[in-house]
Amino acid sequence: MPPRRPPLRPQTTTLWEYPSQQYGVGGQGSTAYRGATPAYVIWNLLERYTRPGDVVMDPFCGSGTTLDVARDLGRAGVGYDVHPTRDDIQHADARRLPQASESVDFVFADPPYGDNLNYGDDPRCIGQLPATDEAYFEALDAAFQECFRVLKNRRFMALYICDVHDKRRGFVPIGARCLALLMQYFNPIDHIAVVRHNRTLKQSNRHRAAEEGGFYLRGFNHLIIVKKQTD
Repeated sequence: MPPRRPPLRPQTTTLWEYPSQQYGVGGQGSTAYRGATPAYVIWNLLERYTRPGDVVMDPFCGSGTTLDVARDLGRAGVGYDVHPTRDDIQHADARRLPQASESVDFVFADPPYGDNLNYGDDPRCIGQLPATDEAYFEALDAAFQECFRVLKNRRFMALYICDVHDKRRGFVPIGARCLALLMQYFNPIDHIAVVRHNRTLKQSNRHRAAEEGGFYLRGFNHLIIVKKQTD
């Protein structure tokens, strides 16, 4: 019998700690998908910023975690990805979505953090662009503009993303760069740190390398919440 998952609990501070990747008896998304978003994070966002029947869109839908959480909460999930993993995820580039303008009540986005993972061979994949390349941020900017276009006025968007440190290429403050890009279009609502439970953080050799190399391992993800306000 699998271990019992802790009950869902709303987060009330700007430091979020999720007890497990998924919640409940079933599952949300796939635990085998590398880079899967914690379902607890999405649940907290939808509980706070949406209502039953709202349309929730994820332009980087991955294994479909957002769609599953939306369904659990009685929201209408819409998912897009250049590498769709299930039939209910539509094949589309986040920079050019087949979604009507101002048709979405909430946007959740968990884009690639540079080229640290191989998602597939589609040349439109932002995950093929290194975070040290300005083209990566230009691509994210185009995706953020699409999110702004499809989102209804006075509704919210959340971005879940992590900084990058590479021994050869150095530190890239992706979170800070993305906040600056988003503030071109949206009003900032809050900036939350979500504790990471990456398996590599439990490896003693990783910590030894960080200590000897004088760098830090990524211990948290940025969760940036913004609001569309055109009046």
